[in-house]
Amino acid sequence: MFLISVSYESIGSGVTFTNTVTNITQGSEASTSLEGRPGDIIEYNIDLFNGTDDAISNIQLVSAVPPFTALATVINCNNSDLPSTLSCDVRTPDGVNRVGYQGTIKWQLAGKLGAGHQAKVRYQVIIK
Repeated sequence: MFLISVSYESIGSGVTFTNTVTNITQGSEASTSLEGRPGDIIEYNIDLFNGTDDAISNIQLVSAVPPFTALATVINCNNSDLPSTLSCDVRTPDGVNRVGYQGTIKWQLAGKLGAGHQAKVRYQVIIK
């Protein structure tokens, strides 16, 4: 398993996130775990929900390409579901953001995520 971390500025608690995975090749339903074979394309979705009474800001989501996989598509903010109040910058500190990348992925979300709103980022990998 790999680690996903979320950091943000807010007073109080109520911010939740969920991580689901889908085997695109096999057409599986989104789940918290799945089975796959070499060559399968897997999509990871990270959903962040602001359940507080206030907007949150300075959001950073951090994940990584899991072991025995490589990035199947370039990660960009266009393949995310973000409200118009957020802008996005994707960073891959362990190399170039391109097909085959292996390493850490960071989404820096600038702006504010309003109370009761959701943001989602996603990326796809291929099983080696």
